[in-house]
Amino acid sequence: MKRAGNLDVRVLRIFEAVAASGSLSTAAKELGVTQSAVSQALFQVEAILETAVFDRTHRPFKLTAAGIALSRRARLIVDDMDRLVAHVRDADLASRPAIRVGMIDSFAATAGPAIVKKITTSASQLLLWSGLANSHAQALLNRQLDLIVTSDTLEDVDNIVRRSIFTEPFIIVAARSRAEEFENADLNALVSSQPLIRFSARSHFGAMIERYLRRSAHSPRPYLEMDSSDVVMAMVAADLGWTITTPLCLLQGRAYMPQLVAFPLPGAPFSRTIYQLSRQGEYEDMAENCFQVSRNVLETEIFPLVRSLVPWLRNSIALS
Repeated sequence: MKRAGNLDVRVLRIFEAVAASGSLSTAAKELGVTQSAVSQALFQVEAILETAVFDRTHRPFKLTAAGIALSRRARLIVDDMDRLVAHVRDADLASRPAIRVGMIDSFAATAGPAIVKKITTSASQLLLWSGLANSHAQALLNRQLDLIVTSDTLEDVDNIVRRSIFTEPFIIVAARSRAEEFENADLNALVSSQPLIRFSARSHFGAMIERYLRRSAHSPRPYLEMDSSDVVMAMVAADLGWTITTPLCLLQGRAYMPQLVAFPLPGAPFSRTIYQLSRQGEYEDMAENCFQVSRNVLETEIFPLVRSLVPWLRNSIALS
């Protein structure tokens, strides 16, 4: 008899699938292999055992006495191997760090899903928070989060690792029905004649826009003020006013894109940079992995999508 060691788990798994179904084609479909591979595996089993394990004169196939004896042990061996593989994988997963991540809404809603899908392969558990940058910053300092993706660099805080991910310009978004009124319009004229839908000044994003307007000596009258990009885009799409935002925020509200049009922001250049912040000396490998994954997702998935929506942006949105 040939060495029994050649009777490996793979051929036993195939044998068991045929024994359960009585059909080569059904077993092949169940295991995701070719029918030829199933036939070869059964030939190997019978060659090693030097006896037939199936009575092929019946359809579906029936086990011979030797096949019945083999099946009793083969099922146990296959089940044991499956448990062994699961145990090893669980042990590997348990050795990976749990990571708690905060992302601003516009980043979480656009790049977030692809990033999470990639980094969960190297973390045992991922806790993701989205929301305002201010709450994430406090959570990082309070050790409730391990790293955050934000536009707030916390410059006055020591022992923070700051990784610059990408930069994007601020733009104007208006209802498409008013495109002619906004094309080549002066910012002062827009502020004076059209209602501005603001992002809440409670957010770091909204506060940045308010500072820009003050420095530019513009004072829009109070009107609508929102926290969420998609709500702002919904209001603009309904022709309730215009807004100052960024390409990523526009992408977050892309469901309304058929009713929207984007223009460059008139006046002095104005942009924001998105950073990844983490605590120095903690989860360094994971933080670097998250940073590299974020940049890859932006460059390969998000930037091309933004440029397809707003072709004139070209290279205005780019990795830092």
